[in-house]
Parts: sequence; C-alpha cells; structure tokens
Amino acid sequence: MKMKKIISLFLALVMSAVLFTACGEESEIPDGMQLVENEFVSYKFYVPDDWLVDTTKDGFLCAKASDNSNVSVQTMTYSGNYTSLSEYFRTDYFKKLETTFKSVTLLEEESSEENQTVGTAKNPAVKYVYLVESDGATYKIMQYFSYNAGYLYAITYTGKVKDTAVNGETVEVTYFADHLEEVSSIVANFVF
Repeated sequence: MKMKKIISLFLALVMSAVLFTACGEESEIPDGMQLVENEFVSYKFYVPDDWLVDTTKDGFLCAKASDNSNVSVQTMTYSGNYTSLSEYFRTDYFKKLETTFKSVTLLEEESSEENQTVGTAKNPAVKYVYLVESDGATYKIMQYFSYNAGYLYAITYTGKVKDTAVNGETVEVTYFADHLEEVSSIVANFVF
C-alpha cells in the first residue's frame, strides 16, 4: 500500500511539473525590439525599441520611427468573396485607394504575389508597393496581406519619399528606404 502512495505522489509531481512548464510561456522578444500589444488582439507584433508605439485604437496597432515612418497591423474578417488575396487587393482594396488619394501608382516591379510570407510561421502572403500623394508629400507604402484562421491581416509600412520644403520646392527624402531592414524584421517576427 505504501508503494502505491509513493508512485501516486511521484506521478502527481511529474504531472504538475509538466503542466507548470507548459502553461503560458511567452515567446522571447527579439533582440532590439519591443512587443506592441493591447487586450483586443491575439497576435504578437514586434517593432524596434526606439519606435514610438500607439495602442489606443481597439484591434489596430501601430508604431512609428522618429521621422514618422510607420508600421501598422489591421485585422479584418475575410468575407471569402475572393478566390485569392491578389484578387481582393486588385478588385476591391486598390479601387478604394484610387478614390481616397489624389494620385495612386502601383509599383508592379516591387510588388509580389508569389513566394511572400509573414511571420515566424511563414504564412503565405502577397506584397504590394505603391505611391500616394497627400498634403504636398509623396508616400511609398508597402503592404503585406495574409490570411490566417478566418482573418485577413494587413501589415502596412508607410514612409515619405518626397516632401515640400519650406521654400515650396519638392525635395526627395529617404525615409521609406531608411527603415526597410527594420520592416523586414517586423514582418519576419510577426506571430499569428
């Protein structure tokens, strides 16, 4: 009878240890990055340590660099009316962009509908790059669209490429290009 009690106690301790170590372990935050989160999202979104984080909007997270280049994540319920992410972008999303901005130019040579992934799970994605004009500036926008667990994820990076100087002259700026390596890390470290 004593042996049964000892075995039962040993099994209870082993099971407790297994349960304790398996519960709620957070993934490690990548070096040089911070976790952007709020109570309304289930994904993990990491940005560089020196970026300013904004989590004030329910289900919409963003962060920006000192030059106001920024990355945001938005999730939407995927309606299933489209046969692919590229069909959604080209027949719906891009049409809305054209009615929103004075000028929109899709950069086909920088966009890709093949061999793109998002996150640590390498979830299939499409990438589109385009220019928009707004308030005297030209912004370059790169967006990744990926479908996961019934939701469409849009990861959007925006940075200026042209601005209006004090004297009214248009000048080229490198804000978009300055953060491409950081954005690549943000996209690669995303956790669904």
